[in-house]
Amino acid sequence: MKTINMNKQHTMRKILMIMAILIMASTLLSVNNSAAAYMRMGVGARIIAMGEAGSTISRDVSSVYWNPAGLNMLKDVEIGSMYNFGMNLDRNHSHVAVGSRFKFGALAVSWINAGTSNIDGYDDNGNPTGTFSDKNNSIAISYANEYKRFHFGLTPKFYLSTLDDETESGFGIDLGAKFDINQYFEAGLMVRDLYGTYAEDTVPMEASLGVAAYPFIGVTVAADVKWEMDQNPYPALGAEYWTSLGKDPEADSQLNVITVKERNTWKESFTYAQTGIRVGFNQKDGTNRFSVGTGVRFRNFQLDYAFRLNNNDIMSDDHIISMIFRF
Repeated sequence: MKTINMNKQHTMRKILMIMAILIMASTLLSVNNSAAAYMRMGVGARIIAMGEAGSTISRDVSSVYWNPAGLNMLKDVEIGSMYNFGMNLDRNHSHVAVGSRFKFGALAVSWINAGTSNIDGYDDNGNPTGTFSDKNNSIAISYANEYKRFHFGLTPKFYLSTLDDETESGFGIDLGAKFDINQYFEAGLMVRDLYGTYAEDTVPMEASLGVAAYPFIGVTVAADVKWEMDQNPYPALGAEYWTSLGKDPEADSQLNVITVKERNTWKESFTYAQTGIRVGFNQKDGTNRFSVGTGVRFRNFQLDYAFRLNNNDIMSDDHIISMIFRF
């Protein structure tokens, strides 16, 4: 397949406009076209359904993205995955992570993939040269530990993108912290790309400061203030309610995050069922974005769904499924 030459000044303007739209589409962010913009999409249906207010409430393996300090809440080995199956323009977005607690702290490895396929290529004369893809990847290692009621985490990550035959790479560091105020309140801080480079560009830093409340068993309310460099701060709000379907009354509240080592057979695991509902709102990029979701979980397995209204003329709304296996 012939490659597209984007360096020549006489490349047709129409082709460049089409390319720009498609590349923006692959990042899912029609306004934010900064380096590694696909890293702002979020992972995990639970927190996405809660308006992406995840700096404080993340306490499973998806904490590698929202706040690595939340990995301290892992009880055993967790394997998580996510896929967005509602995307248009031949886009894709997926996530896989595995994490566990050790004597020296919690450790997790994660991978984020996003991109666009079947992009039409043309030479300088406007002749078709076939199709190619825009692929974006982030591979990260997260570490977390705690001191009394203070939790902290660190995530170094490697960026790799391929557009046709052109490859670019970069590096970033995330920092996170959480503090247990009491059994009803938590506070969290997440700084994404405190240091971040992508090819010859700087990845803009993003910070999230949040608080979570657990007024009743099974109820979680979260609020974040998010800020990205050179952008205005915006709010992110979310709420969740879990109820028991089986004989296990445990729900996802601050009352049940004490680390307890449990060993259950798979048969026993599926007798402890809970279901949850979620709502969320944020104003990312100055646009009102609403989200809703639901989930079901057993002792060793959790399945979540989120619908995110992107309120965008180009991008479709998101339908996101994620799963977590606990061993």
